[in-house]
Amino acid sequence: MVTTDYKPYIIDMGYMFPPSLADFLGPNDEVHIFREVTEHLDISCLDSDFNGMGQHPYHPLMLLRLLMWGMTNRVVSTRRIELLTHRDVSYTYLAGGQSPDYRTLARFRRRNAKEIKRLFKQTVFLCARLGMVNLGHLALDGTKLKAYTSKHKAMSYGRMKEEERKLEGEIEELMKQAEETDREEDKAFGENNNGYNIPEELRRREERLDKIQQLREELEREKREEQGPIIEDREQRSFADHDARMMRMKRGQFEYAYNAQACTEESHGVIVAADLTNKASDSVHLPQMVDEVRELKEEVGLEDEEGKETKISTDSGYFGVENIKAEGNGIELLIASGREDKEEAKEPQENKVYSLKQFCYDKEEDIWRCPAGQSLRREPRGPSEKQPSSYRYICSDCAGCKLRRFCLKPGKGRRILEVDEDQLLLGEMRARLKKPEEQAIYRKRKWIAEQPMGQIKEGMGFREVTMRGEIYARAQWLLACAVHNLMKAVRFIANLRQVKATEAMVGVA
Repeated sequence: MVTTDYKPYIIDMGYMFPPSLADFLGPNDEVHIFREVTEHLDISCLDSDFNGMGQHPYHPLMLLRLLMWGMTNRVVSTRRIELLTHRDVSYTYLAGGQSPDYRTLARFRRRNAKEIKRLFKQTVFLCARLGMVNLGHLALDGTKLKAYTSKHKAMSYGRMKEEERKLEGEIEELMKQAEETDREEDKAFGENNNGYNIPEELRRREERLDKIQQLREELEREKREEQGPIIEDREQRSFADHDARMMRMKRGQFEYAYNAQACTEESHGVIVAADLTNKASDSVHLPQMVDEVRELKEEVGLEDEEGKETKISTDSGYFGVENIKAEGNGIELLIASGREDKEEAKEPQENKVYSLKQFCYDKEEDIWRCPAGQSLRREPRGPSEKQPSSYRYICSDCAGCKLRRFCLKPGKGRRILEVDEDQLLLGEMRARLKKPEEQAIYRKRKWIAEQPMGQIKEGMGFREVTMRGEIYARAQWLLACAVHNLMKAVRFIANLRQVKATEAMVGVA
């Protein structure tokens, strides 16, 4: 239940600020615009953690502002934020002269973890109302965020089973020793004298055995739900964060981490869709991101405008049949197929026949084009022939081709491709990325996608999550994306006001 019984000086959805603090900050400090922009956020879904007893509760907007302003200034620790409300004028200004302790801030962040997604979407709509969101071209990318755990606080599935057997044997031995001790003490002190406790070593081993069994059972339950293969002995889990997974980081090392996704629009770098999971592969995230973009187009009213097709560009980590099938209904995908062998692309090698990847499929004409530009047309079916599971495409003239020896196996007269529906989709996507107009769009992908990642990880210093569990890690990432969007809006408004002030001065002059 969200309470509205806040301190007496709170008015409506805001709270008053000591005027002297604003004087210290100066009229041009961006914290003033930050405060104005956050006034437009709907915080009715946020719980301020008030139980109706004791002191008046803190306003949830004030707590949210402190967490967001801290992230803007590379401060994630709630203890550090509490300290800054005493020492930093901007924090004191946003806190309205109050100083919530770090436990209040931490509880507020944790209790509202599931509502951060809604808050993030509000920042997207806010930027859209300012004219900062253009859904013509979006770039999707992923990044790994280190989990709040250590590789040394983990155990592989094989080691779990070994440790269980070992601990069970040690516990059984300790129990025998305890029973022997019981008999000796019964002789010395009497049967009804309970003057001793369970040995410390026995208690410690039983606790460790319980932790290992719990982690093993969670891993087995997860695999059963996924209907996955037999669990390999080397598969690991962390004791500190059960949801984190071992992932390859940017510099090649392996760490327990989460995979954060962000879909960014081209015009102002606003993140329009975001998510975080414990799945290391980028590929599995694309369908959900496409669905979120479709939903966003409907909510901002772009689905009714003819010709407003959204192009989403991604790197080769998202290339796959299921992802290509996700396009349609106003979404067109530009997915790189991966770098081909450079030597093969420049000059064919002896005794090596071109693979299907070297051929491009033209969906409109229903033909394949070979590396030499020759057309391979579909072999017609008879009137009584059923729908085949594969199709044959045949080159009409391979005799005079200069690349014949690299395209045909010995003894073959012409190249024949036998492909299924999935290979048609993959071939069409490869051909799409070779069109000059699509290449011009795709070239922008890297700086569009990488810019917000750099701003969050370098500018905001958010390189790893500090909360354990997938739900809370996702909330931290979405909060970082929301702060990124808010600061884009803040600086956009600041630039507009500066332009208007300059124009006014020129007009007066």
